[in-house]
Amino acid sequence: MEYSFKLDNEVLVVSLEGRLDTENSLKFEQEIIGICKENQHDSMVLDASGMEYIASSGLRTILKLAKTEKNFRIENMQPSVYSVFEMTGFSRIISITKALRKIDLEKCEKIGSGGNGAVYRVSEDEIVKVNYNPVTYGGLDKELSKAKEAFLLGVPTAISFDMVDCGQGRRGVVYEIIKSITLGETIQKNPDQMETLTEKYIEQLNILHSIHTDNPIFGSAKDNYRKQVEDASRYLTAEEGEMMKIILDALPEGNRLVHCDAHPKNLMIQNGEMLWIDMEQMSLGHPIYDIISIAVILNGMATDEMMISIAGMDNATVALLKDCFIRKYFKTDNQEEIQKYASMLDALRLIRAVFAIGFTSSNSEKFRPSLINMARTMFFPNIQKIAGGVKYLISVIDSLEK
Repeated sequence: MEYSFKLDNEVLVVSLEGRLDTENSLKFEQEIIGICKENQHDSMVLDASGMEYIASSGLRTILKLAKTEKNFRIENMQPSVYSVFEMTGFSRIISITKALRKIDLEKCEKIGSGGNGAVYRVSEDEIVKVNYNPVTYGGLDKELSKAKEAFLLGVPTAISFDMVDCGQGRRGVVYEIIKSITLGETIQKNPDQMETLTEKYIEQLNILHSIHTDNPIFGSAKDNYRKQVEDASRYLTAEEGEMMKIILDALPEGNRLVHCDAHPKNLMIQNGEMLWIDMEQMSLGHPIYDIISIAVILNGMATDEMMISIAGMDNATVALLKDCFIRKYFKTDNQEEIQKYASMLDALRLIRAVFAIGFTSSNSEKFRPSLINMARTMFFPNIQKIAGGVKYLISVIDSLEK
């Protein structure tokens, strides 16, 4: 076994290579204690990326370090070694992160792309959702945890496996492959099934919204909107930033699961069952947050190409879905009411667009000027009316659930 150390901003980093076993653990313990005394530090990191094996004597050495160092953690531990720490219970008392499995994207088929990354087929049973934006890497752990917790809570979803290293600084999350197509693509190919598919869509929304939890991993949907207002305000005047808070005041807190990006391309159909995907934004709140995200899609895009890319449907099909969704979700066939709800959904899409002004993605700079123009010509002049529509829809949704 070999080791090296370095002091970086008062963090003592010790890197291990090889086997920490009975023959060398005592010598390592004595030497590392001396190194700790001679190098003033606030925390200690054990880089276990090169550790191949650890014996019980090595575990006792690690335990002593964990007890004597006030801030101690282990990073990049290989799965085979981590299993020993997990089996002995050490993983419950020591902060440990596993080394990421490596995936060579050159050997994978690219099957989709988006603003911050792409999706690749890893094998017959796995896909990897790759994120190109290092700014958002902190959210990958949360997305993985959210997907697993949602599955345990009964949300129909694909199984999430682990976070992986995709090379060139890129990271991703591996999911079970779903051998199916999206709800949007299914509607596009089967317009005669619009009524039935829309009913199943709403059923999945209701299943999601019926789940109450206080699990902090999901966070608050309203807090996410608060952060969006903060980020967007950097590109707006102080007065405009304050006006956005009028919408925040209209939005409720809540303890129900909401997807927050619940459009038809984030539902897959497999053997007749619908499964949610892309749960990065899943939070706790009120169904209105999902209605806002759906409104963006139901109001169409500038071109059919854009619409198909985002939702799997062309604009004509989306228009039919909008009418069907309003009738089924709000339980009305009254044309005046349908038109009223349609107008409200038109207004809701502005919330999603304007709150995205501060987003960071590969397309942010390209679209930000047009979003700011939309905010100033359509959103801010009508903000009181939009906020009133939000409050009205919340009351309608609540009454429908009684």
